[in-house]
Amino acid sequence: MRRREAMTGLALLTLTAACGRPRESVRVVVIWSGSELSRFRSVLAPFVRGGVDVGVRSAGNDLDALIANRVARTAVPDVALIQSPAMVDAHRDRLTPLPPARGIPASWADLLARDGTNYGVWFKAAHKSLVWYRRDRLGGDQAATWDQWVDLCRAMAASGHPPLALGAADGWVLTDWFENALLSVDPEVYRALVGGAPLWTHPRVREALRRVGEVWAIPGAFPGGPRRALLIQFDQAVLDVFRHGRAAMLVGADFDHPVIEQFGSAPAGWFRFPCREGEKRSLIVGGDAAVLLNRHSDAGRELIAWLATPRAADIWARAGGFLSVNPAVKDYPPDLAALADQVRAETTTGQGPAFDLSDQLGGRLTGSDGRGTWKIFQDFFAGVAIHRTPLDVAVTRTCERLAAEQEASS
Repeated sequence: MRRREAMTGLALLTLTAACGRPRESVRVVVIWSGSELSRFRSVLAPFVRGGVDVGVRSAGNDLDALIANRVARTAVPDVALIQSPAMVDAHRDRLTPLPPARGIPASWADLLARDGTNYGVWFKAAHKSLVWYRRDRLGGDQAATWDQWVDLCRAMAASGHPPLALGAADGWVLTDWFENALLSVDPEVYRALVGGAPLWTHPRVREALRRVGEVWAIPGAFPGGPRRALLIQFDQAVLDVFRHGRAAMLVGADFDHPVIEQFGSAPAGWFRFPCREGEKRSLIVGGDAAVLLNRHSDAGRELIAWLATPRAADIWARAGGFLSVNPAVKDYPPDLAALADQVRAETTTGQGPAFDLSDQLGGRLTGSDGRGTWKIFQDFFAGVAIHRTPLDVAVTRTCERLAAEQEASS
């Protein structure tokens, strides 16, 4: 009996192992580390008990290079958990077609499909349009609009209390700011950029850049100054707010929650990334999808099938820092259930989810450490926050640079 034909639950997996079948092995590569990697291992534990040895490697931001390794094919894993739908285009010749997972909305499944063929299965979703804050610093003073939020940040900075923590060493943190601003400023331009339209110098792109640039340029906005912000990563920024009290807020995602819960020393609250009056609040989503790199790995197929089940998702969901678009997954901490509802609601209305823009860009705009959109936005941050470059000049340079990188990729 082939295991994947029987994999309808843990009991059947256990039965297969009990029949004396030799243990198989599967190699998995992920971007996660630390507590996220530990929680993923918890998800794998029932599968391992079912008779498969799973080796997990964290590749961090080098995941794309590992999959593309054309010299040492033996180093390429059987299964990868990818964040970027653009990787489907970049590595389509190396990916094995997979059946779509049950319960996943078509708008999400379409992100991993090309020419009618599905190449991945969504495991994890992320809500990336949040501002986390210390309740003992803000209380009921959360800003309702963008202008109110900017005024609040200016007032706090002027009084010697840095309002914001920022892990700008992770370039995706900066692109998330821009994407949230642009989606509120002009959803159509956002979606056109996803589709490859040459609109990086569009007035609405400039407006979104100006919007985030005016906050980054506030003197005293960040604890230790903007130079320090460029040296710390997102989890350190979370600690700056909730462990050390160096700042009151940070722009983040639902996966900040485990860091807050584990290391925080103050009660946390959140509100949606603000927008101007008359605009719609943005909701940027991200996610992690399982792809099969070794078409001969039955164990790899079985693992992906397990990750697609609500039972697997619930293991991580109940610990926090994990959302799913599958409505059958419900075991969230009380303060995160509303975020899962928002992601699912956004998925079933309008044109579907606004997936992370930078995760859908290919070519020279592909974001990674020291390159692509990540590097471009780090340079924009340094320009307005450190070097005090006039905002209009910095915006023009950034737009032209984005446009040039897109043209060079075509």
